[in-house]
Amino acid sequence: MNRESMGRISHQVATLARSLVLFAFAAWFPLVVAWILLLLSPASPAQANETIRRMLVIGLGLAAALALACCVWTVRQSETAKERLARRIATLFRSGTLALILCIALIECDILAMLLLRGIAPAITDPFILLLVCWTAVFVALMLTVHRPAFHDSNQNMRNSLALLGFTTIALLVVALLFVVSNRLIGASGLYERLRGALDYRPLQFIDDGEAPSAREFWAEQSATLVRWLPFSYWTVAPIDGRYINVDEAGIRHTPSFTDDPTAPRIYFFGGSTMWGEGARDAYTIPAQVAQLLADRGNPAHVANYAQSGYVSWQDLLLFQAQLALDNAPDLAVFYHGFNDVYSTYLQGSPGLTLRENQRVNDVEIGRLLRSGQPVLLPFDTDTSDYDWRLVTGGSTAPRDIVDRWLANRRLIRAVAEEHAVDVLFVWQPALFAKGARTAGEQQLLDDVERAQPGFIDLYRDVHRAVGDQRLSQSADDVIVLTDLFSDAQTGIFSDRVHINEIGNRRVAEALVDPVAEALEAR
Repeated sequence: MNRESMGRISHQVATLARSLVLFAFAAWFPLVVAWILLLLSPASPAQANETIRRMLVIGLGLAAALALACCVWTVRQSETAKERLARRIATLFRSGTLALILCIALIECDILAMLLLRGIAPAITDPFILLLVCWTAVFVALMLTVHRPAFHDSNQNMRNSLALLGFTTIALLVVALLFVVSNRLIGASGLYERLRGALDYRPLQFIDDGEAPSAREFWAEQSATLVRWLPFSYWTVAPIDGRYINVDEAGIRHTPSFTDDPTAPRIYFFGGSTMWGEGARDAYTIPAQVAQLLADRGNPAHVANYAQSGYVSWQDLLLFQAQLALDNAPDLAVFYHGFNDVYSTYLQGSPGLTLRENQRVNDVEIGRLLRSGQPVLLPFDTDTSDYDWRLVTGGSTAPRDIVDRWLANRRLIRAVAEEHAVDVLFVWQPALFAKGARTAGEQQLLDDVERAQPGFIDLYRDVHRAVGDQRLSQSADDVIVLTDLFSDAQTGIFSDRVHINEIGNRRVAEALVDPVAEALEAR
């Protein structure tokens, strides 16, 4: 090693030795912050996940204590000892190429963590992302300190500030390129969806048929489901060929058939994700179990599940009309409504809109900007209050207005169904708030909803009462109110504030099979 190199290392050692205490505390502080955030994170409704959270709190706390001990040890070291430690670090990372590769690798890890863990158990994952980003910044600062002489020489050789600007621009472009490439790779691999499903904490209970999966196995497959564009009603579930979930090219979820008789009656079910069967295998969705119960009675029927994730009653009306226009009329159509209509109104302040209507507005606005040649680097939220939607909606979040809009959609469905000789039934779905003996997890779900969306549960209760009043006043025999179906259930039914497990689907199917059979017999 020549004299110049020796002098450079000596300078590195001297600078680094003076900074060791600062780097030690810079690494310890975000560890403490992450531990505090994790400690204050809400408990998970799933006992297994809560156990994991507690173990992480303990582990991170021990790591913080150990890091603090290292900081104290560093402070108490003599200047000579600090120089020896600094020399070892400078020697280890003396290669500028190695330092650059490690910095890029850590930045890439940050990007992957942020992309992979976005929206997944944020109370637990966000502290670790923060910790990773902070540690990356500390490591980059350490490398800059180690290579400060070389970096300083490079700056001295620059002729003007434009060279430094170019260097900074290149660095930012590299980070942006890493972000774009990483995002594309994650999207193509489906890793985010699989990870999101594997970390889904929602408990599930399956009907024991000898092939029941674990909750994590099921959520891992369900998370792979996507939606694609469908004219008029916006979207449908994209085709998937899975072990527990199968959706055909038209977007219709598979329902087992119990008859080969072409003259058997046809029943179509419409609704949102609960009717579609989130949290249930193909054979144990509500339509599938109604089909099985009818077959067990000796009255098999051809049953099809036209429900789509997130649909409100207006979208069901459109999809139903489309089937009739295509000469695809069933003998009986069953519409399963409630939560989505109320929740959409709660979120957007006006009944009748689809869920997250602002997302469709955003898509239109982003497309307009792109077509005009303006770059869009990140999605944005359009202020929907700038739009006048009186042509398609009206009223307020008052319970009566919500029920009136649903009843208006019901009348339209009845009118078009009568024109095509289709019988109809309308079901107001069960609600978690009406379940009497709630499990600890179900009670936690209610508490979380009340904390995150105050007033929603009270609104849902008021809408339920209004539906019952309207049903009685109008003698609506085609309306089945199942809000309190699980009032006496002792076991867990709800996996979240609206979705129910296969056991719950069975109870719903048992409540529907008599009205369905009577409607078919009356034809």
